[in-house]
Amino acid sequence: MNRSLRGLSNPSNLKRFRNWMDRNCVSEDRLKEIDVEAEFGKDLSYNEAIELAINKFPTFWKVEYLKEYEQRPKQIIFVRDLLEKISAGTIQVTYRKTPKIGTYYVIENRFKQKANSSKLLIEFYQTDRVDAYELTDEEARLAGIESAEEIRALFERWYGTPIPPLYRNWFRVKEDLSPKEIAA
Repeated sequence: MNRSLRGLSNPSNLKRFRNWMDRNCVSEDRLKEIDVEAEFGKDLSYNEAIELAINKFPTFWKVEYLKEYEQRPKQIIFVRDLLEKISAGTIQVTYRKTPKIGTYYVIENRFKQKANSSKLLIEFYQTDRVDAYELTDEEARLAGIESAEEIRALFERWYGTPIPPLYRNWFRVKEDLSPKEIAA
């Protein structure tokens, strides 16, 4: 098997996602209403696909799973330059390919984590679908980026061209475990 395949383009990730859907859907009939290939991009990770499924089809999933999912902290990556702005409360949103719900530990690197990598706990409370090409400078500043052109350049680097539809995910800091608070 080709290990370089990422996200749902990897057959084992797609199978794992389909198994998750089977285990957590309220009924087989509801599951048949979802066209997985049409609804979920092959570039989505397993966790991103679950988040999108929950957001797009909220009534399809078992209530007990939804409660557990929303309460369980997940991880989200932000570049180091934005961490201080998040801690200070000057960043209110993040633009991502998938809607975010629930609570997340903020980390700065997926691969080189240290014992104190998760200094912030944020909670997402609102999600809006947006067209990156229509974002204003003000909307870019909500995410800690100075201009709409600058944020579009970042999206093109991360997601390719054309930029796919994105979600503006509003969040608030739930807990700050940065060194200044730990020392207190």
